[in-house]
Amino acid sequence: MKRFIIPVLITIGIMILLFTQISLGDLYALLKGVDLQWTFLGVLGYLLAILCRAFRYKWLIHSKDIPLSDLFKISVLYHLSLMVLPSKLGEISYPYFLNRTSGMAMTEGLASLIASRIYDFLTLLIFFLIAFIGFQSLFHVSPVLMILLIAFLTGLAFLAFFYVGDLLKLLSRGLGKASQWFGLSQHRSLQWSLGKIDDVANDFYAIKARRTYLPVTLASLTSWAFSYWMFYAFLRGFGISTSVMKVLFGSTIAIIGNILPISGLGNWGVLEAGWGAGFILVGLSKVEAIATGFGVHIFLFVTATLVGLPCWLTLKKR
Repeated sequence: MKRFIIPVLITIGIMILLFTQISLGDLYALLKGVDLQWTFLGVLGYLLAILCRAFRYKWLIHSKDIPLSDLFKISVLYHLSLMVLPSKLGEISYPYFLNRTSGMAMTEGLASLIASRIYDFLTLLIFFLIAFIGFQSLFHVSPVLMILLIAFLTGLAFLAFFYVGDLLKLLSRGLGKASQWFGLSQHRSLQWSLGKIDDVANDFYAIKARRTYLPVTLASLTSWAFSYWMFYAFLRGFGISTSVMKVLFGSTIAIIGNILPISGLGNWGVLEAGWGAGFILVGLSKVEAIATGFGVHIFLFVTATLVGLPCWLTLKKR
């Protein structure tokens, strides 16, 4: 119960804070005057981004040849779960749906999910560097220092991807020896956990053995490019005419804020706060920045729900 109540309270607190800065009338006026043509282009960008992620999962999964249509449906439901479930529990929905639809081991689904998140991290670093170059005046940081920091984070991500299997094996052996010292070597739950850690490590070895680095990288870059196009189109739909570079900067700040380990309900409130901060920095008024954050999030949720319903029904029927 605590895992549900605390995220709800956090989300409510952020929502109340945001609505001290804007009114429901501001949000209603924004949604009422939306341009349907730009909204359709934003929805198209969302669908193409999800399709690219489905391709990426297909190249990361090693044990089964899952149809692309199924991976697209799972990707939609996974994204919808992230907006509904508390405390980042939506992340578990991806390996769960893979297991339910294809019988794939949860450990392989978890390994491919972690790998995809590492690719996302690297891709976001690239877009953040572009945004930083475009808005250096907003940062009181030396460009050389920022480039070095991004290079350091990129190196850590590469190490995490290429050596995570070895680290997990090392962790498993270390926990195994510790369990012997404390007389817990026969504890069934512990042995089960150690076995699962080994399975995830072996799945990472198998992912590396496929050597699909280039197609997965291109799919990640293309997916995020479509996501940024979606943000731009939704903003134009709300009547906000701004440059692509400003959209890149503002939405990147929102995404970075959204991946922080803040246990809200889905990503409600956290996304809007990051979006508002990012777009205020690039010149939008406080009302426009916060209201468009809510508007984009609502459109994302409605789109994911409408697309996710037939996906759920067809997977459930099968």
